[in-house]
Amino acid sequence: MSQKKNVSAFLGLILGMSISSFAQTDSLFKALEEFQQKGESFQVVDSYKNIGRYYESIQAYDSAFYFYREEGAYIKAHFQEQVQDSLLGKVYMDFSFVALGLRDLNMALPYLDSAEVVYERLGSNGDLARVMNNRANALNEMNRYEEAIGYLLKAIEYGELVENQESKDALLNSVYNNIGKNYLSLEDWLNAVKYTKMAIAISSSYEINNAHARLNLSNAYIGMDSTESAFNLAKEAEGIYVKVGFPYGVIAAKNNQGLALKMKGEMDEAASLFQESIDMSEEIDYPLGVLEGLINRSEILAAKKQYSQAISEMKEAERLCNLYDDRQYLKSVRENLAKLYEETGNTTNALTYFKAYKQLEDSLKSTENIKNVNDLLLKYETSEKEKQLAEQELEIQTQKAILAVRNSQLTYLLSGLGVLLLGVTFIYQRNRSRQKAALQQAIIEEKERGFDSVIQATEEERKRISKDLHDGIGQQLSVLKLGLIRLQKQADPEIQSELVDITEKFSKSADEIRQISHQMMPRALMEEGLVRAFEDLLRNTFQYSEIQYEFEHHGMEGRLDERIEISIYRVLQELLNNILKHSEANFVNVQLLKMKDKLTLLVEDNGKGLSDEKSNGHGQMNIRNRLDLIKGTVNYESSPESGLVAVITVPVK
Repeated sequence: MSQKKNVSAFLGLILGMSISSFAQTDSLFKALEEFQQKGESFQVVDSYKNIGRYYESIQAYDSAFYFYREEGAYIKAHFQEQVQDSLLGKVYMDFSFVALGLRDLNMALPYLDSAEVVYERLGSNGDLARVMNNRANALNEMNRYEEAIGYLLKAIEYGELVENQESKDALLNSVYNNIGKNYLSLEDWLNAVKYTKMAIAISSSYEINNAHARLNLSNAYIGMDSTESAFNLAKEAEGIYVKVGFPYGVIAAKNNQGLALKMKGEMDEAASLFQESIDMSEEIDYPLGVLEGLINRSEILAAKKQYSQAISEMKEAERLCNLYDDRQYLKSVRENLAKLYEETGNTTNALTYFKAYKQLEDSLKSTENIKNVNDLLLKYETSEKEKQLAEQELEIQTQKAILAVRNSQLTYLLSGLGVLLLGVTFIYQRNRSRQKAALQQAIIEEKERGFDSVIQATEEERKRISKDLHDGIGQQLSVLKLGLIRLQKQADPEIQSELVDITEKFSKSADEIRQISHQMMPRALMEEGLVRAFEDLLRNTFQYSEIQYEFEHHGMEGRLDERIEISIYRVLQELLNNILKHSEANFVNVQLLKMKDKLTLLVEDNGKGLSDEKSNGHGQMNIRNRLDLIKGTVNYESSPESGLVAVITVPVK
């Protein structure tokens, strides 16, 4: 029997998102409007956050991201210094939740970095513990278990410093639960039970956390074949999830109950629960729930020797695994397909899937991984006493140092109080100004670092995919096309026309692959620079439209920094896309000019201009974010032809 993936790994990413806790969108928007009119700033921030979390709870992540961004902009405009920092830290955390919901883990980490910088500055131990906890969740999903455990241990350290007992319990409950979750991923059931029970022993004031812990413990008992305990815990978890209105948890709990019943041989009852989980998942558009339900139901069909239908459902599960890049589920799917093909006598497919299963299993779990995680925990547990002694010694030395400083200050005060007061006042004002400037600069740099990491990772992935498409699949298609043409010449006359049609369709498919490769990362941009890349982009964008265009350039003989070239290319790509979709223009003029230390891009159309709604859309946000990273600016002006002129300027060396 293949073991199921720890479903609450996903649940941890959307911790606390209870759909029933949010009102309908119309009432949320009315509340926002009312607070804006009254000028009640904190309530406005809460309203933006509630709208974002509502959209996040229904997995409308683009809308959630938009309202969190609006929340951040409002905070920057209406709050100062420490209050602004505290509120912005929560926005960074919300951004990371959106990225985790999108399963874009590389995007989540920079936002968590930004939150950590803010909370370090504020000395907020509880929030730092949450950052470490959420970062561990992301690393767990990336199968980086040792790193995840390291951050969870940091989360425990910060959590122990929290003074409010209720908050401390909620944090430690979540952290110990996540340590157990990492052991579930490693299929180390005994340690999973140990740490999850530690979580349950620290009851959280957040009911959903208590449900997550019971579901994780149910998973561990399934791994240990303790079916009665697994079923009862899953039933308890389901009750809590129903109470708080969290359908994703209900789905996972039903699957666990079904697995426990299947292991006990109660196949019909198990199949009924799996069908319920699939129906619920489809109703709320939750593909991971559908995926797990298909895997479990396929195993029921296999047990009933209905192999053809079992293979069909498992192949659909494989498709979903590949679509959502879920390697833990894919491991179970490959193992099950190997067994199903073996049962049907298809030894070739059985061997293929078994090899693929073992290869993936080895990459996901190794004894070295488990050893490293255990070593980390052992070091943490055995060093606590030494740490306490060291902290006591540090406290003694600190008090001595403070006393020495105070004595020194007293001497100076007695010898020249007036001069010292003037000096202290001057130093205080100067240091305060420096600290304020440093704080502002740190926030700016952290924002840039977060966005830069996300964009750089995205562009590197675009390069890789583009190269794979062009050099791998593209070349193979070219060879196959030549083979088709040769076969066409040698074929009998009665099938030649059919081969001609196949060759033409094949050629179109190859052209589409090349076009996708070009869009991901244009070779002209990488090899020849902006001018040639702009020419290709304009031609490809408008070749099937009625829009005419002109392109002029000056001073573009040499190459620019790669980041600037890619950013400017993406900005033009976004502007042309907006023109094509929204402007109703029939003529576009593009100018690219380099004068000394400044690069200017002008994009003019004769369309209907830019509405207020479009000026605050996602496309414009992407343009501003990219330009921020290269110190660029964008301004929009009315065109003499009643359209729009976008003027982009970027400093260059």
